[in-house]
Amino acid sequence: MRHTHSKTLIPTPTHPELIDKHKNNIDTCSNWVIIQALKACSELRDIQRGSSIPNLVSSRLKHGPYIFPSLIHFYMQCGDIDRAQSLFDGSSKKTLNIYGAMMKGYIRNKQAKKAIDLFSEINSPDKFIINLLFNACAQLGTAKELSLVKKVSLNIPKSFHSDPFIQTSLIDALMKCGDTLAAQSLFDTIKTRNLFIYGAMMKGFIINNMASKAINIFNQIKDPNEVIVNLFFNACAQIGTEEALNLIIKVSSHIPQAFLSDSNLLSSLIDALMKCGNTVYAQSLFETSTMKTLSMYTAMMKGFIINNMADNAIKLFDDIKNPNEVTINLLFNACAQLGTAKELSLVKNVSSNMPKAFHQNSFIQTSLIDALMKCGDTLAAQSLFDTIKTRNLFIYGAMMKGFIINSMAIKAINIFNQIKNPDRVLYLLFFNACAQLGTEEALNLTKKVSSNIPQVFLSDSNLLSSLLDALMKCGNTIYAQSLFERSKIHTLSVYSVMMKGFIINDMAPKAIDIFNNIHKDEFQRENNQDKILNLSNKMKNEFSRSDITIYLCLIKALADIGIFSISQSMVQQIPSSYLSDYRIQNSLISMWVRFK
Repeated sequence: MRHTHSKTLIPTPTHPELIDKHKNNIDTCSNWVIIQALKACSELRDIQRGSSIPNLVSSRLKHGPYIFPSLIHFYMQCGDIDRAQSLFDGSSKKTLNIYGAMMKGYIRNKQAKKAIDLFSEINSPDKFIINLLFNACAQLGTAKELSLVKKVSLNIPKSFHSDPFIQTSLIDALMKCGDTLAAQSLFDTIKTRNLFIYGAMMKGFIINNMASKAINIFNQIKDPNEVIVNLFFNACAQIGTEEALNLIIKVSSHIPQAFLSDSNLLSSLIDALMKCGNTVYAQSLFETSTMKTLSMYTAMMKGFIINNMADNAIKLFDDIKNPNEVTINLLFNACAQLGTAKELSLVKNVSSNMPKAFHQNSFIQTSLIDALMKCGDTLAAQSLFDTIKTRNLFIYGAMMKGFIINSMAIKAINIFNQIKNPDRVLYLLFFNACAQLGTEEALNLTKKVSSNIPQVFLSDSNLLSSLLDALMKCGNTIYAQSLFERSKIHTLSVYSVMMKGFIINDMAPKAIDIFNNIHKDEFQRENNQDKILNLSNKMKNEFSRSDITIYLCLIKALADIGIFSISQSMVQQIPSSYLSDYRIQNSLISMWVRFK
């Protein structure tokens, strides 16, 4: 009879009121029922109901081996780490279940370091504990955690290595710590692979910007589920090529129709189509969907912005009844892309009516400053910036970039001077501001700051290009050339800056020398044929993606020199595919006119 009575007491997430109903006689329930009650409260994050249970069954906490960890789990799920910690510290007999509940709670609350520290106290961890350790290391993803993962994995019992959960979490940890080779090696040794293992490999390759390898893994899977197909679309989105688009269309046409009722999968499909440039098909899918979720609206808005269709993103925003922080962030991005008075009015209207909590979101703050700046209202952006007490580097960056866009470089430099530990992006913006000024004072600032930045930053071609540009525009061609020659980073952006710099300083012959040396860098001087081939291929790929700045600089330099025979010879080096570009055509016309 008691068993039947207990069965009616099982609380579920859909019937939390059962806890209230039987509060007075919960002490007569079995431990299993109490655990289920805590589980229900955990899933609902119902801290009020759940907190009443320990007082009602306090006598069982010491003797019920599963009630205690369930209670810790409940507090952790509700974000009350202090109370969970207090329970744990007060426990005289810490079982593996209790350690597991604490570790899992730390990981859930983004405190993986504490989970790892706790692991070091455990004498004989079981599979569950080892699995949690790998999860904690994956969350941090540093070289230190990678070393720990490898050390622990070498010393666990052999039987653990055949456990699919351990295999999956180990692959995930290796991938998130950046060791794709070790993850691949482990994967290759696994004879029986389930979808979780395949998923960990695909996700890991995507995280490490190796989407092609993720697609190769996908091609090995016979019956992918929604999660795997979702990852496939994510991989294609990362590649964003016509070939990836063809794969998306092929796979999406063969997956079960039921998959497309999954809003997450449909959002990923829309995102992939957008990033591969097929806005028409993406919009068609979105419009035919009967259940449009915020994630789908997000994918559509983001896609329109990527494809320079900000108007469409703004129109779509109007259809959203309860926009969240992400969609409002995207609206500001769309308005920033257009940058007109109309969008400025919309930005101000939306920002004044959104929930107060949104104003504390650093992403919202950054995108709002960016939108205000790009719409030309520097005063409103400055006013917002002044109200922000905790400023991150993105917020500083938005202000600096905004002032530069609005030709207020001195104000950008003033913002830079407020920053304690600038990153590469902020240094780059600083050099852009100095380049905009082009004065002797700006040159001195450029030299001072560049002499103090970490040398590793100068391995970033974009930062190096920005520094060279600042030096050139401030008139110091000698230092710029010296820095260029010392650097091993000779990308097209760097060559382009050097050519432009010599041209604006009336040194066109040197610009042509730079052009002639594009294929003669250190690799060629070493006479290493493999390196020469790699460099040549790299240059070819860069040209295919560039806006042909190099050739425009060449034509300008030839026009400045004014020697017909040299110009005629050099122009023949311009690929025929670029001769149809209107910028090339206009530059050539201007050059030939100067010879007449």
